[in-house]
Amino acid sequence: MNKIKYLKLLILIISIFSVPGQAQVEMKLIDKGIGQYQTILIADFDFLQVGSVEQLFDIILTKTMTGSVTDAVMIIDLSLQQDGTPIARIVTKPFIMPDETRSWTISNQQLANQTFTFPGGETIRISESKLEDSASDLQDEILATSQIPTGTYILRNTLSYLFNNDQQKEVTTETPITIVVSNPTLINLITPGVFLNSGFTYDIYSEQPILQWNGNSGDYEVLVFKKESEFTSVEDILNSQPIWSNNRDDINGALSIQYPDFKAVPLAFGETYVWMVRSYINTSSGENVQRSELWEFTLMDPSQALGLEGMAKQELEQLLKQLLGNKADGIISEIDGFALSSMRVNGSTISIQELYRFIEKYRDEEHEIYDLLIRNSN
Repeated sequence: MNKIKYLKLLILIISIFSVPGQAQVEMKLIDKGIGQYQTILIADFDFLQVGSVEQLFDIILTKTMTGSVTDAVMIIDLSLQQDGTPIARIVTKPFIMPDETRSWTISNQQLANQTFTFPGGETIRISESKLEDSASDLQDEILATSQIPTGTYILRNTLSYLFNNDQQKEVTTETPITIVVSNPTLINLITPGVFLNSGFTYDIYSEQPILQWNGNSGDYEVLVFKKESEFTSVEDILNSQPIWSNNRDDINGALSIQYPDFKAVPLAFGETYVWMVRSYINTSSGENVQRSELWEFTLMDPSQALGLEGMAKQELEQLLKQLLGNKADGIISEIDGFALSSMRVNGSTISIQELYRFIEKYRDEEHEIYDLLIRNSN
């Protein structure tokens, strides 16, 4: 009878001190901004270069059981989602966690600057921070741009440790962070205008023209300048005061905006104006700004215009020059004497603006025009 009691007591003691499957340390990876960045600089994953970095992620360590946690090593891995190719790895030096049960939040900034210290004085320091050798196919692009190449990535965190000097334990974040890197670079003007100082002119007849462009950043600002006679270069324009800007909120990710009849200097007949688009890109090291080419147009008095047919023909000629360059002169000479009453694409009558939008869909692609029919309206 006593032997049975002792056996039950022994089983109870073993069950208390040896709970199968229970982790002594839990870990979470929290997105604090890295998922929203369109461009991520590889320097933000070089934790051996102490400096100012943006807030990217937090690591929450939770010690669920009292006891000794020693030889703890954290490994942060960035890899391609498509095939799991490792891109970058950060490894800490072994550290000791306090015996108490509680949670600690550690930011990437604290890790990079090695400023996170547990109560009691133990600081988490970085042992290794590098690009992985398996990312050699991407290294040329990374070195050339200092950016992580376009793609979808997974950020994971792993912790290995000893608990009460027992066997090695390992815990991995249950939910990794997915990062979509787009590295926006596209920003092209569509209408109205021609390249600044190209030698061509582009006349418009509306005091509130619609400015259109194409891009892939999603955040834009349009700037319009008055072209003064003393302006001879792009720098002269950029160093002058725009007559209209600060319209990012009005654009709100769109690819066009109409020149307003208020909140801007009115456009004047006979004057030439220059416009451009700024593209704002959210990167892991702050906001990056790109700008488009500069285009110019001249506002003409509609009462002195060539008439609707002449205006449409003039716009078509300008469009051909933009598309074909010097090769357009031959086509323009062949259609001289024709009156343009309408344009039809795929059987439908379209405006010149619709033609611009139609052509923009095929930018950076090669297509063959197999049938071009010009009818004399007379």
